[in-house]
Amino acid sequence: MFQYALDFLSSAYIEVIIFFLLIAYFVTHRKDQHAVKSGLNLLRVILLLIVFLYFAWSWATLIPPSLRALSVFGMFVINFYFFYSLMLTRIERPYRQALANLIQEPEKHEVFREIWKSGKRFYYYYYIFQSLFSGINPFHFLSNIANDRVRDDIKDALRQMGVEKKLISLKLMVGFMKTRLAGDQNLPGDFKEVMGKTLDDLLKHPWLEEQVNEFLRIATETPEEVHFPEWTSAFEKYTSAPQ
Repeated sequence: MFQYALDFLSSAYIEVIIFFLLIAYFVTHRKDQHAVKSGLNLLRVILLLIVFLYFAWSWATLIPPSLRALSVFGMFVINFYFFYSLMLTRIERPYRQALANLIQEPEKHEVFREIWKSGKRFYYYYYIFQSLFSGINPFHFLSNIANDRVRDDIKDALRQMGVEKKLISLKLMVGFMKTRLAGDQNLPGDFKEVMGKTLDDLLKHPWLEEQVNEFLRIATETPEEVHFPEWTSAFEKYTSAPQ
């Protein structure tokens, strides 16, 4: 069976057919917006096409049999890389869709479960070859790097959600503090009751809510204006002055 597969893939005609099938698939899925990391751009595909045609031309010319076998192997490598990149694109699609769902429906906890599941699967495939040369246990390498990358992507999605959709607000902050207050077992019940009412009162003052929301917006988008307001004002004054 293995020998049959080897003989099948060692045919130059088969490699040409496989390559153009992959090209056709790429053309039909070229505008996939979910392929952020694994997507093949047009320039890379053109380079692959040039290299593949070079190997095909070398095979078709009158060269020694050993070099013809090397040309077929080169075509196989190009097809393998092409297929691997397209497979990554397919695997990445549900992961990016889950991140998009997080931005649309952040209150659904099921979204995070899908993000972790699809994200770890994508990064496992994305870094599988690097793990073989990492110098440590490949499974530990893949687990650690997948966890780090998924966390970073979630942070980026939440940052986009907070800045673009203005979800970072006084209401969100009060809800966070009330959750912490209710979950702290070391605080007495009377203190929790008083602080709970105080937090509810914060939401009853529109002016206070407006100011806090503005502070959170500035702290999220341009934190230098919060930490160094004098420096920022001086810099803007300098840059706006006529030269």
